[in-house]
Amino acid sequence: MKTRKELFEKLRKIKETDRVLLLTHDDMDGAGAEIVLKALLPEGQVSVRHFDNGSMSQQIYKILLDDIVDKYDMVIACDISTSEYDSEFINSLANIEKFIMLDHHLTSLYINQYEWGVSCSEKPHDSFLNWFYQNAAKNSVKHSSGTSLLLDYMEYCNFKLDVYSRNVLHQIACFISAYDTRDWKTCLSGKQIFNDYNLLFSAYGNDEFVKSMLSKIADYRSNEWNDFDKRLLAIEKKKRAEHVRRIATNIRFGFWDIPYNTSEIKEYSIAYIEESKYIFDIFDYMRETYPEIDLFIINYGTGISIRSDKENINVGKIVKTFGGGGHKGAGGFKLSKEKIQDCIEESTGTKFFFQN
Repeated sequence: MKTRKELFEKLRKIKETDRVLLLTHDDMDGAGAEIVLKALLPEGQVSVRHFDNGSMSQQIYKILLDDIVDKYDMVIACDISTSEYDSEFINSLANIEKFIMLDHHLTSLYINQYEWGVSCSEKPHDSFLNWFYQNAAKNSVKHSSGTSLLLDYMEYCNFKLDVYSRNVLHQIACFISAYDTRDWKTCLSGKQIFNDYNLLFSAYGNDEFVKSMLSKIADYRSNEWNDFDKRLLAIEKKKRAEHVRRIATNIRFGFWDIPYNTSEIKEYSIAYIEESKYIFDIFDYMRETYPEIDLFIINYGTGISIRSDKENINVGKIVKTFGGGGHKGAGGFKLSKEKIQDCIEESTGTKFFFQN
């Protein structure tokens, strides 16, 4: 486990006067990165672009080639990464000195070879997260998210708020981070408030969620929900529960033989569904209802998302076969719904075998 200094000392240090372009994911972890920068830098100095899994690599290098970069002192990519090929290309760009990339996915470890890249899935030894993990399950692995890595980097660069605002920012960043990495389930007792943050993010949308969290930081309100938040949460929970109940009968079960190399083929049990709404809630339902299953797979129309709770399964390694990315327990790749079976057969020499 490295310290923040060991992780970040090779990177360019951000300054308070820097105008920053943030490139990040379109999920709550990406919103968390936006919250961190907007909380710590003067108003108006941060511009943000959010990308989905399928476009991030190309979008990053296109932006670095664009004249728009000249308007900024720094370009920060957080919670997203470029492919190995694109990383090699952007490393040769003349303006690379104003670029840094912070990612926490195991499938992006190759960016560590560059002076601008840090990929780290475990939290740094001296992370701000330490205070929140004091009572975490013993021997559990504690992870970084894009949000937590960016906040650790900013604090390494000596950015600090007053003690009250800093405590609120730390709490918000921890809730976002632990939800994204699933540490809230594996390390932190699975308290509902972690899930509530993601529900509010979905209900508000990115921009309003960011505004709401920045308001909490400014007003020292920590994780308190106002009456509107509470009503919104109640509506969102009911809506999602009803949806999961309606589509639960569409879950199919079977097996997937996945070759890891020329001599090793592993057979995994799968629970599979084609559904594009509330996929995190569906994953939670499948995990809780069918804990014996190896891989939970959702085909959401333009891509595949996979989860696993089994210690001996590395989802990131599986999805890398298809050009995807992820963690040990979660990952995905982009592909149209109609092409999924052909792609699996072409890439792995097998198809899903469904029992029903």
